[in-house]
Amino acid sequence: MSSPLPPAPAPSLPAALPEGAFRPLLYLYARLTEARAVTLTLSGEGGAPVWQGGWPAPLSGEADDAPTGTLTFRREDLRGTLAFWSAARPPAGAGEDGPHPFVACLLEELALHAEQAELRSAHEQLRAVVQEAPLAVYALTLEGLVKHWNAAAEQTLGVSGSEVLGRGVEDTALGQAFAALRRSASRGQGSIAPQLLHLPQPDGEPVEVTLTASPVPGGLVGTAQRTTPEESGRHHTRRQLALLESVLAHANDAVLITEAEPVDLPGPRIVYANAAFTRTTGYAAEEVLGGTPRLLQGPRTDRRALDKIRRALKRWESVVVEVVNYRKDGSEFWVELSIAPVADETGWYTHWISIQRDITERKQFAEHLDRERAQVLELAARNAPLSQVLARLSGTLERQFAGRRAALVLPGEPPEVYTARGDADQDRDGWAQLLAAPEGEEGGAPSVWQHPVTGAEGRRLGTLLLRGRRPGEPNADERAQLGAGAQLAALVIERYEAHRALERHALYDALTSLPNRVLFERELQRTLAQARADGQPVAVGLMDLDRFKLINDTLGHSVGDALLQQVAARLRAALGPRDTLARMGGDEFLLVLGAAATPADVGRAAERLIQTFRQPFLLAEREVFVRPSIGFSIFPQAGTVVEQLLQQADTAMYQAKRRGGGYALYTPEGEERLAAMTLETALNRALERGEFVLHYQPQLEPHTGRLTGVEALVRWEHPELGLVSPAEFIPLAEVTGLIVPIGAWVLRQACAQAVAWAALAPELRVAVNLSARQFQQPELAETVTRALRESGLEPGRLELELTESMLMHALEAHETLQRLKALGVRVVVDDFGTGYSNLAYLKQYPIDGLKIDRSFTAGVGASPVPAGRDEALVKAVMDLAHALELEVTAEGVERPGQLDFLRGRGCDRVQGYLTGRPLSAEAFGALLAQGLATD
Repeated sequence: MSSPLPPAPAPSLPAALPEGAFRPLLYLYARLTEARAVTLTLSGEGGAPVWQGGWPAPLSGEADDAPTGTLTFRREDLRGTLAFWSAARPPAGAGEDGPHPFVACLLEELALHAEQAELRSAHEQLRAVVQEAPLAVYALTLEGLVKHWNAAAEQTLGVSGSEVLGRGVEDTALGQAFAALRRSASRGQGSIAPQLLHLPQPDGEPVEVTLTASPVPGGLVGTAQRTTPEESGRHHTRRQLALLESVLAHANDAVLITEAEPVDLPGPRIVYANAAFTRTTGYAAEEVLGGTPRLLQGPRTDRRALDKIRRALKRWESVVVEVVNYRKDGSEFWVELSIAPVADETGWYTHWISIQRDITERKQFAEHLDRERAQVLELAARNAPLSQVLARLSGTLERQFAGRRAALVLPGEPPEVYTARGDADQDRDGWAQLLAAPEGEEGGAPSVWQHPVTGAEGRRLGTLLLRGRRPGEPNADERAQLGAGAQLAALVIERYEAHRALERHALYDALTSLPNRVLFERELQRTLAQARADGQPVAVGLMDLDRFKLINDTLGHSVGDALLQQVAARLRAALGPRDTLARMGGDEFLLVLGAAATPADVGRAAERLIQTFRQPFLLAEREVFVRPSIGFSIFPQAGTVVEQLLQQADTAMYQAKRRGGGYALYTPEGEERLAAMTLETALNRALERGEFVLHYQPQLEPHTGRLTGVEALVRWEHPELGLVSPAEFIPLAEVTGLIVPIGAWVLRQACAQAVAWAALAPELRVAVNLSARQFQQPELAETVTRALRESGLEPGRLELELTESMLMHALEAHETLQRLKALGVRVVVDDFGTGYSNLAYLKQYPIDGLKIDRSFTAGVGASPVPAGRDEALVKAVMDLAHALELEVTAEGVERPGQLDFLRGRGCDRVQGYLTGRPLSAEAFGALLAQGLATD
C-alpha cells in the first residue's frame, strides 16, 4: 500500500536523528491498529538510510516472518516504509483530503526534530561566539550555580571555567558579589545595581571589577569588566554622593551646610538645608539659602553656648552644645547642635556641617521630672506612707505619657499595686494580672509598656506599667523617660526598705520576729491610754520557760534558738487578734491580753497558753517537754504605768515558778515574800551566769590513808551576796524545780573534772548527790548517760548518793535504780539512819554502799567519855552493811579519836574536816600534783 504525500514541501532532514526519535509514534500506531509489531525505514536521496527502528525494540521474532502488510510513502528526497505484523484489521488508507494519518504525524514530528536541530546549531554558534567574545560573560542560577563562564570571564575574574561550571564560586569576595546580584534578581527588580569588587592579581596589585547582571527565568546573566582607577573613583564618588544625598534627605535630624567663612559676623552662608530642617523650623529651603544660622537665634539663646561655638569655629574644631532655637513662627525649641568642619582633598576646610536634633521633649521632661522628683522626695522625707508617694509618682507618669495609665507593681502574694487613684482604683487586680500575662496574650498586649524597677545592686524591686490604646513599642525618648521614672521609684522604695529595716532592727526580735521590749512598751503605753479613756481593764503578762538553760547547755544554743522560735509560733497561734505578743529577751515573753480583763478571763487565757506546751517540741530529732511559768497583772488594779505593771507581772511569774510552773495573778500579798523572790530571781539567773562552782571533799581509807574518792559539793558565789549557803538556796531550788538543771550541771561538771584528774588519780571515784526532784525525773538515766559520754568517765568511777526518804517516796525507785545500775555506776544511800530506817530496801534495792550521817559519828571516840550508844549504833550499822557486802563511808570525821574508832571497827572510808576540807577544783588538783596518796 502506498500513500501520496501532501503538496507542502517536506521538512529538511536533520543531520542526525536520535535513535528513539519515532518510537513513541510507532507504539501509538501499533496500539491503534492492534499490530503485534511495527517497523519504519526512512531513507534519503540515493537511498541513503536516515533512520530505522521499530516497536517493540528489539523485535522478538517477527523480523523472520513476512509482514502482514506495508505502507510506503515518498516526498521529494524522503522515502519511507512502514511494515506491520498480525494486525486485527488492515490499516486505514489515506483520506480524500490528505495522506495517511500516520504519515502526517510522521512529517510533523520530523519537522519538529529538524527545528530542534537548527536551534541546537544556533545555540552552539552563539555559545561559540560568547565563548570567544572579548567581554567577560557569565550566567548563574538563582541558587548560585554557574551555567556559563566564557574565556574572557576566566581572564577577567581569574577563575577557570572548569573550576566553577555546574557549581558555586568558591572565592569569597566574588561569591558575595554574586550573592548580592542573585538577591536582587530573586526580588524581581527590573534593574540590578552593579557590584564593585577588588580582585587580587598574581603581581599583588588588586584590580577593580564591575559586575552587571540582568534577570532571566531561573537565574541571571551578566558581564564582568575591569575598571580604571579614574573610572572607579568617579563611580565611587557618584555612589557616595547619591548615598549622602539620600541620607540627608531622609534624616530625622535637621542638617545645614554652610560655607567655611566668614567665622565672625555676619557668619557663614547657608548652602544646603535638608527636609527635616524645614519641617522643624517652618522655614522653606529657599528662605534660608544664602542666609546665616543666626536667623534661628532669639532672646533665650544661651550666649555661653554661642561663645563656645565661636571659639570652636575659630580653631576649626568640632563642637556639641545644647541651645534654644526659634522657629519661623517665633516658638522655642531645644536642640542638640553638633558642628564639624568639612575639608576637601587637599585638606582645606571648605564648609561646616551642622546637625540639629530636637530635644525639646527630653528637656521638658527633665525639668518636669526634676520638679516631680523634688515633690516625691519631699513626701518621702516627711515619711509619708509608701502608697501615697508611689501614687504621686504614678500620677506624674500619667501626666508625662498622655493617654496612658500608670501603675507600680511590687512583688508579693498578692502583688502590691500602686496607682494614681490609690485605693479607689477598681482595676488594681487587673494590673497584677496584666503583669502575669505572657507577652502577646490578652493583658500582655503591645499597648502595655513595662519597665523593671531595679535597686542599686540589681535587685528586682517591682515593675512599672503603662497602659494605653496606642499600640507599638516606646521610642528611645519614651524608654529613657520610663527608665527615669523607674529609677525614681527604686530610690523611694529602697529608702522605705532601709527605713523599715532599721525600724525592724530596733523594734523587733531578730530570732522570733516578734516585737521586742521597746516596741511592746510603746504599744502598751498606747493601749493603756485608750483603756484609760474607755474605762476598760488590761491584762499584762510575763512568761518564762522552765529548764531552758538546761536545754541550751545540753543540746546547744542553736537548739535553744529553735525552741524559742517554736514557742513563739505556738503562742501566736493560741493568742487572739487583739492580743499582743513580744519577746523580752532570753526565754521571757511579754503579753497583753486585749480581750481578757477579769481574773477569770485571765485564767482561761492562761490555760489556753499552757495547753500549747502539753505536746513535746521536736528539737534535734528528739522530743523535749518545756513548762512555762506565767505571771499576770491587771490595769488599773495592780498599777497604772507600764513599768509597774511589768514589775508586778514579774513578781507573779516567780510566784508561779515557786509553785512548779503554771500561772499566777499578781496580788499585794505576794510582796511579803519579796526577799525570797529576790533570791529566787537571782537563783534563776545564777546557772546561766556561771555563778555556781563545785568544791571537792576527799574520802580516804582509814587504815592506809589512801585517797579513794571525792564528794562534789555545789557552791553559789553570788556577785553581790557573796557565798550563799547551800542551806538557803538548795531548798529554794527544790521548790522551784531549778534543782533539776542545777543537778544536771553538777553531774556533768563533776564527771568532767574526774576525767581531768585521771592522770594524777586514775582510780579516783567522784560522788554526786541526787535531789528528790532529780530522782523523780524520767530522763535521769539519760542525763547520767549523757554526762558519762560527754566526759568520757568510766561508769564505775561515778557514785550517786540518794537519801532514804527518796527511796521510800519514789514510786518507781526500783526501776530507776535498775536503770542506773545498768549503766555501771555505783549507788550509795546518803545520811543513813536519819530517814525511815526501813531495812527492807537494803535487800530489795541494788545499792553498793551506805554513808553514816555525821549525827551518829559525832559522839564516837570522844574523850574522856565516849558516847556509848553512838558507838554501838555505828558499829551495828557497819556490821549490817558488811554482812550485806555493802561499803560503809562515815561522814563528819573531825577528831583523831573518831578516826581511831572507825579504823578499829573496820570502816571502809571516812570523810570530814580531819581528813580534808572541801576545796576548789584548782586547789584539789594542786594537792594531787603534790603527791596526795591515792594508792
